[in-house]
Amino acid sequence: MKKNIIVTITTLLLIGLLFQSCKKEVFTPADISELNPDDAASNTELDQWLKTTFLDEYNMEVIYRYHRYYHEADRNVSPPKVEAVKPMMTTILEGYINPYKKIAGANFVKTNIPKEWVLFGSTSYDGSNTGYAGTASGGIRINLFGINGFSLSPSFVTGRLSVIHHEFTHILNQRFIMPADFQQITKSTYNGDWKSVLSDSAHNRGYVSSYASGSPVEDFAETASSLLVSGQSWYDNWVKTSGTEAGKKALRLKEQSVVDYYNSSLGIDFRALQKEVQLYIKDVLKDTKATFPYWLNLGLYKNITVNMNDVMYSNYGSSAGFVKVYNDLRDSILAVNSTAKYRLDYIQFRFETPTALVLRAAFTATAGTSSGTQYFGDFSFSSAITPANGEIKFTKIAQGTGATFNNANLFISSFEKTIQKFLTEDTFIGDWLPLSAPGSLYTKTGGFKQKMTPQNYVYGTLEQ
Repeated sequence: MKKNIIVTITTLLLIGLLFQSCKKEVFTPADISELNPDDAASNTELDQWLKTTFLDEYNMEVIYRYHRYYHEADRNVSPPKVEAVKPMMTTILEGYINPYKKIAGANFVKTNIPKEWVLFGSTSYDGSNTGYAGTASGGIRINLFGINGFSLSPSFVTGRLSVIHHEFTHILNQRFIMPADFQQITKSTYNGDWKSVLSDSAHNRGYVSSYASGSPVEDFAETASSLLVSGQSWYDNWVKTSGTEAGKKALRLKEQSVVDYYNSSLGIDFRALQKEVQLYIKDVLKDTKATFPYWLNLGLYKNITVNMNDVMYSNYGSSAGFVKVYNDLRDSILAVNSTAKYRLDYIQFRFETPTALVLRAAFTATAGTSSGTQYFGDFSFSSAITPANGEIKFTKIAQGTGATFNNANLFISSFEKTIQKFLTEDTFIGDWLPLSAPGSLYTKTGGFKQKMTPQNYVYGTLEQ
């Protein structure tokens, strides 16, 4: 009897459920997308900018919300300040991605760029208290540390760009094998305990830093990064000031190996890439260390030779104002001696010190008994360079003594009306000229534009 009652109740319940399931109700649609987003944290304005700028464009994810998984387990690293994320990524875009995109092309960037960028607020210190500003792993990730101290100061940004270009070189080396010749240049002096290597010792042995002396892999990345971010003038000065001839030779061989690797293995014009990175540092960051006057003031460049017969003037342009005074001087030198018929070969800015300048006119006899003999006529100037803004003021001073200064007196009146007037009538701005020159000439040619009338300028080949 009990069993039958249970069966009957169960049957009634099932019948009730069937009737209930057949009951029809009016459906009212509701938009709940704003109430329950898949990931509320990704809907901020910053996240949308990161998505549009990096993820959509390059399939590159920027991770700034802290997760211990992304850094070494034995280190404590703080998350970044949210307000530092966009400025940091903007400098990466402008100082790293855009130069590669312009020179190597969008496909190269999309293919080779690290797909994960993880940002941390503090520096990452290992057990020996050595701080790391960045690391690369697996060919797909770059970790950047210490961004809470972000500022647009050239020292901070170039420091981070050095890390980025260094780590990206590692990633490129995983996909395009590092040249074997590079590893042989200073093979005998690599030291795994690089922290014990003094900077001067590394310098004299042919390394751009102590860290570079640790292994060929780090050496290659440090050399490439230094050439791109510190720039060619810095590198030339580093070579020049190495204390040994072996060190100087090694640095030049490493430079050539890096350039050949980019040009041949990667199909990238390294000098063009170098120019783009340097233009960002000079024009956007306003870093005086990337300017011509800075290195001129340090004495790296000794001479600027201006020969208007050089093909580069027809290729890259010249100043009509300067060409006129140059040609007027040329004509007056030709007229000085009807027998010798002197030809103006070139003029040369000879910086004996940053404040002492000799302007030399080289001229050759084209007829008479002295035909083929070249002479120099020297004019004394003082120069005042202000590296902070690139301004240079030339002032004519009393002539020096000696044969070359006496030669100059033959046509000093014409010189005063032409080249001297051009140089002393205005303050000049020093720059890497011409602006239209290819990367192969960048930092190899330079000169001066008049401050008030910049269409008047002079430039030539630089000599160290």
